[in-house]
Amino acid sequence: MATDNFKHLVLTHYGSMYRVAYSILRDSDDAQDAVQDAVASMWARRSLLGDVGNYESFCVKAVKNRCIDMLRARASRAEPVDSFPDEAYGSASPDTEVEARDTLSLVKSLVEQLPPLQQEVLRLRSEADCDLQEIAAITGVTHENARTLLSRARRRLKDLYNNIK
Repeated sequence: MATDNFKHLVLTHYGSMYRVAYSILRDSDDAQDAVQDAVASMWARRSLLGDVGNYESFCVKAVKNRCIDMLRARASRAEPVDSFPDEAYGSASPDTEVEARDTLSLVKSLVEQLPPLQQEVLRLRSEADCDLQEIAAITGVTHENARTLLSRARRRLKDLYNNIK
């Protein structure tokens, strides 16, 4: 693959790659690192990219695999996978901050009760702002199944939350 074609490929799918990386890693810097590592890996094997049928799926899969590697490395170093950023609160009162942290903790625990595929679809939609086509490409399900999974995840999450109150 020529340099110009490769550059066009990367620029075309960079947004999708970053959204997937961010939805998995939940950190902007780590997501950018994952995309950069995936692009470097694809560059090293650019001669094989001519046989790829769907470049977007290929790019997304490459960055998803890199993110999984990063999470495994993070877990082996016993680094927390998901921390809550303090700057999200701004200058909120301590009571509001505690309440927001409690609510976030509750929702996270409820999301973890969902089946893994529903968790992934829900996170891709809410945290990475992926549309259903992107979710389908990332998860390997059809567009209709992605929509159904998202709907079921939301409904189940709502039921779980309402049963607690």
